[in-house]
This record gives sequence, C-alpha cells and structure tokens, in this order.
Amino acid sequence: MDSLPPELLAKIASYLPCTTDLVSMRLVNKQYAAIAFRPLFEFLRFSGLRQDQIPPWNFGPSPERLLTAGQHGRTRTVEFGKLQEVVDEILGSSIARYTKTFVFDPAYYREGFWPDYLMLLENEIHEPIDEVEFDPDGDRSEGGWETAIERVIEHRRTRPEREAGVIVAAQALWLEKVAEQKQNKEAIVAALARLFRVMTALERIEIKPWVFDGRDYFPGLESCISYAVDVQRRGSFPSTFFLEILARALYSAKRSIKHLRVSEFFADQLHDTPATRHLFTGLQTIRLDILHVEFLAEEGRRSQVLAELFKCVQPTLRRLSIMAGGKWPNLPARGAHSLLKMLGDGADETPHVFPQLEFLRLGGLILSTPPLVRFLGAQPGLKWLDFSHVYLSTVGAGWPSLAEALPASVESWKASGPLGHEPAEADGPAAYNWMTTWMPQELPVSSGWTATPRKYETHFVRVS
Repeated sequence: MDSLPPELLAKIASYLPCTTDLVSMRLVNKQYAAIAFRPLFEFLRFSGLRQDQIPPWNFGPSPERLLTAGQHGRTRTVEFGKLQEVVDEILGSSIARYTKTFVFDPAYYREGFWPDYLMLLENEIHEPIDEVEFDPDGDRSEGGWETAIERVIEHRRTRPEREAGVIVAAQALWLEKVAEQKQNKEAIVAALARLFRVMTALERIEIKPWVFDGRDYFPGLESCISYAVDVQRRGSFPSTFFLEILARALYSAKRSIKHLRVSEFFADQLHDTPATRHLFTGLQTIRLDILHVEFLAEEGRRSQVLAELFKCVQPTLRRLSIMAGGKWPNLPARGAHSLLKMLGDGADETPHVFPQLEFLRLGGLILSTPPLVRFLGAQPGLKWLDFSHVYLSTVGAGWPSLAEALPASVESWKASGPLGHEPAEADGPAAYNWMTTWMPQELPVSSGWTATPRKYETHFVRVS
C-alpha cells in the first residue's frame, strides 16, 4: 500500500464508508493521516436532529438513509437562534477549510406553529375513520359500528383538552425561541459569513426544513409530526428564508458555490437582491423541490424574481431539477403549467438559453406541451431528460408528440410514476383526473425511440 501513489490512496479513502475507518487510517502514518483528513471532514451539517436520528416521515423524493454504526452524518446539532455559538466552535478547529458539502437544516421555531397544530387536531375530527381504529374484538353489528365510530370521534374531539397543559408549555418555550431567533438574526448572518470565508473548498449547499416528532420534546403529545403541521399553510417551511440568509452570508464572504439544492422551496418568498444574484451566479447544478407551483400557471404572471435569477446561471448551468409535490408525488389540483414562467423572458416568454445544460428533471407537474417543447428546443447541449409523475395537458400534443419533438441533441430519457396526457373530453379541465393515463410501452417505434422497461421506470434511447 505504501508504494501506491497518493492520488490512488485518496481514491481508496473516498470509498471507506465509516468514520471509524477513516480515523484508523489517520493513525497509520503521516502520509495516511493527510490523505484521510479530507474525506473525513468534507461534509458539514448543521441540523436540528441528533446525530443518530432519522427524521419522521422519512419518505418522498429523497429519503435520508439510515446511518449504520460508525458512519458520520450530522456534524452538529444546532438551533437557528444559537447558530453563532456553533460557528465559533467549528472555527476553533481546522475542519471548515475541508468542507465541500454544507447541509443546513437547523432547529427553527416557526411563529404560528402551535395554532396550526390545533387546527390540525380540529381538522382531524372530520377525517374519515379507518377500520383499523376499531377494537378487533368489539361488537361488529350495525349498532356496534356506530358506537365505535362515536367513540373515535369523541376521542379526537377531546384530544385538545387532554393535551392542553403540554401545548401551553410548548407555546411558552416557542415564544422564547422565536424571540431569540429574531434578536440574533444579524449575528447569525455575520457568523455564517465568517464560516464561509474559511470554507475555501465549499462547492455544494443543501437546504431543508427541520422535520421533528413533537413527542420527543413534549412527551404529553399523542402525535405531532412537524411536517404534517407545516404543510397545511402556504409558505410555512423556512427553506426559502434559510436560502436568503445563506445568500447574504456568501455574498459578505465573497464565496461562491457550484451546486444548490432546496427542499420545500416557496417561490413567493424569494427576493431579487445582490446576495441572491451572487448565490445563483456560477451554479452548475440546481434542484428545487417545490410544494406550491401556482406561479407556473400558464394563465398567470411569470415569476419575475426566478426569471431574473436564472439569467445569472445561463453561462454555467449543467443540471436542473424541478420537483413539485413535496413528500408525496402529488400533481397540482388542476391547471396547465409552463416552465417559461420562470425560465423565460419578456412578454412573449422567450426561453432562456443555457448553453451548458445537459440534464433536465421534471416531476409532479401538469405541463402545457408547447412551452415545454419551446424550452427544450432552445437548449443546444441537452442530452438527458427525466420525467416523474408528469401529465401533459395540451389536446393533440401528448407524450408521443413530445417524444417526436425532442431536440436532436437528446440521447436518452426516462419516465417513471403515473403519467398522463390530453383531457379525456375535449372540453374537460386541465386536471389529472380528467386526463388519459399513458403507458410508456404505448410509444410506437415510429416516434424514433426504443423503450426498455426497468423497475419502476422506463428508459428510452433513439432507434439506431
């Protein structure tokens, strides 16, 4: 091993899965210590969760993998309001200068969380009652079923009373935390700027909300998954707020990144500022996981802020993913949507051109076909496409039409999840439950593409 070149040893070290293995490697000799140091500290995460915790409701487009013994995950458990204290601790060591990926999901105490929790309990009273909630040994006669239903409804109705004391204590703590976050906001930006100045190797930032089980903090609650509470209200997730905080810090530190991912992104909260323009400038990869896509509605106004910010990445963007629906692959209730509302310019929504764009992924959308074709046709280097849970709303321009219209530069594409196109009735609304389901196997060879079914998805390559 000692005779191997350092570059090969570094490659071997990058495949070691466990922190303990890398630590052991550092103890061999000085050469091995230097090689193991970088992969050991290239990942930094500020999370509201403990090192060993997997977030509740760990499903959706990108669930977190369970960390086996010895693997490293979150670097620090931190509250947003106390973030500057953790930054000072990190700066006291040398690990920040090796960080390549920074994941940001600190504990954030949202105003209005507990009123929204009570609203969730109120709504639950009117939810359907599943059979699994009945006593399996109970009376199954008609009268027994009615009694069981009344018992469940009464249990739901009295839940706020049973949890009242715990909720009062939780609200009091929440008010303190919210006040702390507001008071320390500027100090947090300044602390992050200090951190970024040291992060000379930083390339990637991932932003996500803190998802927690309230029972871990307030044992008297019967159930309280924060995602279920937050998802009720538009704009309740703090991801876009975090994005602007980090943008300000990067701008102050004069530090740029190449890759950005934001989960539960809310476009209406984003602002066009020197800081956000600085953040977008030079990005090679962007992934936005979006809950609310009304700003893409074909009949609506275009998102001026996103349209301007995407201009900043035109020379450099290589990979773009727009995934809608949150944790569930939900389609919008109705309405055709257009990518040109955020990737177009001017009154005629001329498509932005991204000369370096090679990969595009779209998911959870009902798309109007003509704007999609216009955008794809404007990208000179586009090679790969990925569609997941996408419906095409234009009459006479379904999936076969899209496949035939793909630009010659596209080498392959894949489709997964439920797919559909064209309203079942000519005058039907642009809604997924009014559209015809489309099976990828239906695509004729005359379209120029050959389909290869694989597990949960179908891959297409050009007919040779």
